[in-house]
Amino acid sequence: MRSGRRCRFLVLVIVAVASLASGCSTGRVVSTAGETAPRPDPSSGCDHRAPPGAVPPGRERSESVVAGTGAGSYELSVPRAYRTRRPTALILLFYGFDSDPAQFSALTHLPSRGSTDGFLVAVPHTPGHESEWQFSGHGSDADFTDGLVGSLERRYCVDKSAIFAAGFSAGAAFTIAYACAHETQIAAIVTVAVEFQLGCTRPMSILAIHGTDDPLVPYQNGAIGLSLPGTKVRGTQLNMGDWARLDHCRATFSRRALSSQVVRQQWDGCVRGTSVTLYTVVGGGHSWPGADPSKAIGLTTRQISATTLALTFFHRFLS
Repeated sequence: MRSGRRCRFLVLVIVAVASLASGCSTGRVVSTAGETAPRPDPSSGCDHRAPPGAVPPGRERSESVVAGTGAGSYELSVPRAYRTRRPTALILLFYGFDSDPAQFSALTHLPSRGSTDGFLVAVPHTPGHESEWQFSGHGSDADFTDGLVGSLERRYCVDKSAIFAAGFSAGAAFTIAYACAHETQIAAIVTVAVEFQLGCTRPMSILAIHGTDDPLVPYQNGAIGLSLPGTKVRGTQLNMGDWARLDHCRATFSRRALSSQVVRQQWDGCVRGTSVTLYTVVGGGHSWPGADPSKAIGLTTRQISATTLALTFFHRFLS
């Protein structure tokens, strides 16, 4: 991530948090995820045979699509067990700055592993000239994502009750902003390195992962990132407290050291079907746990896999 883009990333995130902090409602709405997951909601693509050019089961391929305000592309992985009349869960995966679908897929292995686990996995590529996500649920990137999801629902048999989103760094910020603007469509989210609550008004299940020594998006409240001199950030623990309040969890949480580098926090008593979980990587940097450490800034723990955690988490919300 280039230093100029790092600075722009943190500025935009912090501005977004500041503008939303005073206006976020937390109206109580009971989620139907998890133990009370809804019946599959088949998309229109479940009513016909696979259209010409569809990615075959067990394959992955890059495709172009005209969606939202313009044309863009994405990589799609289709599970080997996919059937045209069997609703299938969908994961939207968003990469960080200076990356692309191919690089991020190779780094995380989430598309290949997700399709093996029975998920459709789509990795959108930001339309336009720069590999940067807008931190808005209503901008051109969100419009493109809306169009992409609509296209997938028409071309494939998607379970509309099981659409998930995950992201890293800037992609995590977009994941949150998009999910908060589509609260009735996104069932749950996973974020790595960013967990700001960017405008959700209804309970939303989240699994977050963050390193305590992240130099770009600091973990500690009031800390200053290297790419944003002079600006103090809101810390991870406070951010997760925001999610716990949104999900009407109790103030208490269980805390367990899973290994020498990993601590898990699970908030108690959340509104039925929702979940708020944080994995803290002690000494961890700006990285995707379990991935190639040479691609990270700072320590990448191998004691957990963000990909494994994400897939296990999403499986909990399937009917």
